[in-house]
Amino acid sequence: MRGHERIIPYQNVKVIGTRVKYSIRIVVLTLFLQGCAGSYRVVEFEILEPATIEFPDYVEQLIFLNRAPFTFDIWAEQNQAGIEYRQLVLLDTLIINNLFTGIVDVLRNSPSQKFHTPFYISERRADTTNLEDLVLTRREVDNICDTLMGDAIISLEYYTVGIDQHFDYYRDSPDEVQNHYFEVYNRLKWNIHLPGSPRPFDSYTMVDTIFFPAIIDGEFLPLVPGVDMLRQIFYESGNKYGRYLVPVWNRASRVLYRGGNDSLRLAIAHTDKGDWESAYSIWNDMTGLEDSTVVAKAYHNMAVYLELEDKLDSAIMMLDMALSYDSLEIDTLYRDELDIRILNRKDIIKQVR
Repeated sequence: MRGHERIIPYQNVKVIGTRVKYSIRIVVLTLFLQGCAGSYRVVEFEILEPATIEFPDYVEQLIFLNRAPFTFDIWAEQNQAGIEYRQLVLLDTLIINNLFTGIVDVLRNSPSQKFHTPFYISERRADTTNLEDLVLTRREVDNICDTLMGDAIISLEYYTVGIDQHFDYYRDSPDEVQNHYFEVYNRLKWNIHLPGSPRPFDSYTMVDTIFFPAIIDGEFLPLVPGVDMLRQIFYESGNKYGRYLVPVWNRASRVLYRGGNDSLRLAIAHTDKGDWESAYSIWNDMTGLEDSTVVAKAYHNMAVYLELEDKLDSAIMMLDMALSYDSLEIDTLYRDELDIRILNRKDIIKQVR
């Protein structure tokens, strides 16, 4: 892999130019934006972003442990009435399956290949969500890791879930429903344990909420079944926690200036054909022009090219030059994003090696 970015195709948009270099595929899209500074060309690609948690170097085999209590108390009080034990089992199975599916989908698509195939075990706690059991002891962690030949245990300590619904009424017709929507929410706690340590290496509590509309401005919408609501929120919670654990590709976009100058349009025509080197040469020649705004746009476009080449330090230099000629707001925001990418670079290299 060269650098930490890859360029991806955009669905339902005509691709008019591609260039493949190592694992980077640059795709220029026929997507235009109009603004006070003229028209733009948008380049979409993916940036590799580091995980929030950083495991010790020796950790290669993960073990996921489901310790979440199996009890009616996991449900919000307004949802407990009418739930039978059989339904509790089915709903818990749906929730756990989708939660861990969300995690696995992230792990298997991460460049950290050593985490692609974790182990899974279930040892449900006997306590309730309101009276937490003691965390795993050092001996328990060591025994599990020795038995399964794992290097770290990621333990789901508990989850809670609830479904509520809300109504808005017309002011002039208080008996008529204007809006009706369902609110689905959950709360999960995760602990990470390492062998030989008496305390968790990391603890993370997450809360998610999703709203599902049923009526908007008096118009009925297709009703999402309750099980699908649960399926979606726990899958997304799993995805979120997976992104906490491993580096992932996230979609990003940059704009190329193409309007207000014949040379800018000619350069974009070269990128349409996949000839980015010729486009860069044109932008470089434009930096000697007298129009400071046009010069700033040329430096901006050069910065985009250099970022796609994973030359982030050089891209920042081009942006600084652009800002010295014209304080375009888009360049100020762009520079902040590149600063973050540079700060993340060491973590990414360490996490994917």
